[in-house]
Amino acid sequence: MGKTLALIIGLPVIAIGAAAGYVTYQNVERYDALSQQSLQQLNQALMPQGISVRLEEVGRGFLGANREELYHFRLLGEEPTDLFSIRQHVSIESYRASGTFVVDSQLGLAGVLLQQLPELAAGQQGEWWLKGNEERIYARYQTGAVNMPLPDGSTLSVAPLILQTETATDAAAKGKATLSMASASLTGSAQGDARLNRFELDIASHLRNGSPFIDKASYRIGDLSVSSPQLKVKLQGLVSEQAALVDRGVLASLTTLKVSNLRVSSADKDLSVDTSRLSLYLDGINWQAYQQLLVNAQNSTDEAAATSELLKGAGNVLASGASVTLETLETAFIFNDLSPAGMGASGDIKLHGKVIMAAGDAASLQQDFRTRLNGELQVNLSRSLMQSPLAEHFVSLLDAGMLEDQDGRLTSRLRLNQGQLSANGIAVSF
Repeated sequence: MGKTLALIIGLPVIAIGAAAGYVTYQNVERYDALSQQSLQQLNQALMPQGISVRLEEVGRGFLGANREELYHFRLLGEEPTDLFSIRQHVSIESYRASGTFVVDSQLGLAGVLLQQLPELAAGQQGEWWLKGNEERIYARYQTGAVNMPLPDGSTLSVAPLILQTETATDAAAKGKATLSMASASLTGSAQGDARLNRFELDIASHLRNGSPFIDKASYRIGDLSVSSPQLKVKLQGLVSEQAALVDRGVLASLTTLKVSNLRVSSADKDLSVDTSRLSLYLDGINWQAYQQLLVNAQNSTDEAAATSELLKGAGNVLASGASVTLETLETAFIFNDLSPAGMGASGDIKLHGKVIMAAGDAASLQQDFRTRLNGELQVNLSRSLMQSPLAEHFVSLLDAGMLEDQDGRLTSRLRLNQGQLSANGIAVSF
């Protein structure tokens, strides 16, 4: 996902440095100088993702106030690959700077895709603009809609994909981006149908030491359904948010997830999950070590080398300790098994707790991992789960004292002390 987020941030604002030059000096010469500076910053931002960007000037009008440009995005590595190219027309006037752009349908892997989906390419519309009295650049891009019959007799329909951005023209480049799509579907297939309604991705970001940093990201799905002869799945109201902050070299992040309803059914089984929530807080991550881990893994030549770098880097990241807090996990469900010997279940589950990893030697993380862990988890279950296929297990846990019956609820307090696990004070081997 790192590549996708970096491209969403960088793609519509390629001319940001040039636009800043326009605001400050209002002349073409400065536009040219800062255009190169902007290109350098973009390459610096995308290099950890293994992507390079090159500017090709196709044409220039009188005094350079109008020009045609191509920005080529290339994936580096043992077998470099041209990903896509953006064709842009720039206009510099006395009171504003603006440009129009599209993804070139003849260049790169994206060009191959666009040739297969001509409706997608034909409906492209991209533009950015900046007025002389403002310090933000605005951009909007959308693809065409697709309604295409496939060889197997099914039909692929995709509404326009729309990207909107707003970015400050100063060095921090604080901005936000929204990627949205009204609907998409695959119908008439022998394997089944799939439909997606209302997808939206929001990103707030800024440049940190020249590289994009995602301050907040969220995505939403209105509903998603898959229907096949064997299985039917319907998901409604999915919302996920993540916020991150670096303070004094330490990374902290909060992730939340909410699902309004999930239903999965087959010929003889049916699962319905009501409103569910998850909130997870991560703190204490060494930011510099984490960045170095990502760079080393990205530059690894093969999977074995990447795994080695990840294990080595994880030791450095966690050398100063870290913590994970499960602020809440709540869900309720009904499961029906209609088979002859089937047995259903229903109930709710509530969990919260925290695990702390103590500081330690980076080189001995694998050996000391368990002994550096301390934490606690509170488990709260509805008693209705006693009437389920897991009833015997619950009875065994109650008899052993690892689970308690309190006010009609099944509860347990799991504790982790230097890698030793206990439930309600009773040791548990794992």
